[in-house]
Amino acid sequence: MGDKEADHGLHDLYRTYSGWLTARLRRRFGDETEDLAQEAWIRAAPYSRKGLIEHPKALLLKIVDNLVIDRARRRGPRSLQNGDKLASDSPVDLASQIDMMLLKQIVMTMPPRLQEVFVLSRFAHLEYQEISERLNIPVTTVQWRMIKALEYCAAQLRL
Repeated sequence: MGDKEADHGLHDLYRTYSGWLTARLRRRFGDETEDLAQEAWIRAAPYSRKGLIEHPKALLLKIVDNLVIDRARRRGPRSLQNGDKLASDSPVDLASQIDMMLLKQIVMTMPPRLQEVFVLSRFAHLEYQEISERLNIPVTTVQWRMIKALEYCAAQLRL
């Protein structure tokens, strides 16, 4: 794919999803929205050049999640100040609740062997080697089940 074709692909992607991404980020991040969106598009550009984007929304959200994690790591831990509130005191984000319910439904309907690996990887944050040892299965089986679990999630989201 040539540079002009890749740039055109990124332009089409931006034109199609920029409004959606900005609205989605504004609900979660408020004032940081524009910076996060801009950085997300910069990080998405190489994928566009290689023609590797199958699920643009998922890719953009994953990039933003990684950006937020990176920022939090750079800031390091901080203690609560007098004016700070705990997360439970903040207004509930309805869209996030709906996303969490959808994810929970998808995971709960997943075949048990796939579900087990998916939960240990995505929620318990275990490495494939650790999952392999815990479940007493080869790492290649963990990898295969994770691929199948992600395919299952993608198929459920397309319904």
